[in-house]
Amino acid sequence: MKTLAAIVLALGVGFAAAWFIVSSQKNAQLEQLKTLPPAAVATPAPTPAPVEKIVMVPAPAAPAPVVESPQEILDELLNLKLGADNSRNAAMRLVVFKLELLKQRGAAAVPAIRAFMSRNVDVNYSPQDVANSDGSPVVAGGAVVGRGFNRGSVGAASGVPVRGAVVRRARNLPALQADWVVPPSLRLGLVGVLKQIGGAESEQVLAEMLNHSGRGVEIAYLTVALEGIAPGKYQSTAVTAAKELLMNPPAINDPDNLDQLSRSYLYGVLEFYRDTSFAGSAQQMLVGANGRLDQDAMEYLTTVLKEQAVSAFYAAYQNPALTNQSDKMLIRSDVLNYVGRNSQANTLLAQTLDDPDLEPRLKAGTLLGLASGETDPQIAAAKITLFRSWLSKYANDPVLSKALAAAINNLQNPDQPDQLPDILGVRRNGGQ
Repeated sequence: MKTLAAIVLALGVGFAAAWFIVSSQKNAQLEQLKTLPPAAVATPAPTPAPVEKIVMVPAPAAPAPVVESPQEILDELLNLKLGADNSRNAAMRLVVFKLELLKQRGAAAVPAIRAFMSRNVDVNYSPQDVANSDGSPVVAGGAVVGRGFNRGSVGAASGVPVRGAVVRRARNLPALQADWVVPPSLRLGLVGVLKQIGGAESEQVLAEMLNHSGRGVEIAYLTVALEGIAPGKYQSTAVTAAKELLMNPPAINDPDNLDQLSRSYLYGVLEFYRDTSFAGSAQQMLVGANGRLDQDAMEYLTTVLKEQAVSAFYAAYQNPALTNQSDKMLIRSDVLNYVGRNSQANTLLAQTLDDPDLEPRLKAGTLLGLASGETDPQIAAAKITLFRSWLSKYANDPVLSKALAAAINNLQNPDQPDQLPDILGVRRNGGQ
């Protein structure tokens, strides 16, 4: 027991001694710090604020662009309303964009275009200048159904072909372009798309259209497109199509301005290939059932037959059914180009000079016109002989006698000034 007490006492004394020593050391250190300058006392560094972790959130993915199928594009083009003024301009820009999308689809778009072409439907993009059968105006840009786009319709197109500069443009196939910015119609726009896509399948679709189309304007543009792809390959097909539609034009309800020029386009195809196989039929068509001159047939014959067409024109001129004086003047003007080398042309000139209904000035102008600018010596000599044979006949006619003498002189001396104003008593400045 005493031993235990001694141990406890020893431990207590040791602990007390240790505490005293530590306390003394701390007090000494504190006293030492007090004697140091303030700068020597280190200031503990502040505890840094915790750094927030930045979490990177990925941006939302852009929605995938909607890719329209070729069929969807065609449906939209078919149902697009063009409107008028500014809304029409916006719609036409959309038409151009959609056609460009089809072209970018490439060969994948061809089957849908082929299916569309087999339908009897189109949309007009060109302004309309004709009226419906009831007299109401045709609204541009509407979907048109049943317009004879495919051959086989029963009936015949009515109306007289339009005459003027626009007709001559329609006949000039080399000037037609299928790579337009804004096409005249949806179907013609698709012809351009197929040409740009190219390839055997596109060529086949264009050839199928050429075999089946019932529109003259389409036959013309298809001819141009296929000629650019495979020159000469489809000549027979194009000529056959043109002749078939000229002989059996399909009935077209509410024709637009392109349909009004159908015959001009078809004759243009024949002229393009200088095809004479339709010349006999065209001669029979020169004077129509309405008693008017078919000017498209006349221009075709002039182009492909030249002087050989004079006989047909002279027969038409003599046809009692042809009573329109403007039509007769057109024939006479063409035939008289061959005076001096064609007996029927010489005969028609003689009839013109003897016509009591024609003014003397017109007769004199005709003679001087035939003498002006003649460069072929043989033809000039033939005209001189012809005009001399009439001098005695018209010796007592004050206008024709002078006109004949002046015409002979002009042929002999082509560098001399025109004597027509002097003969007619007209001053050079245009006064009387």
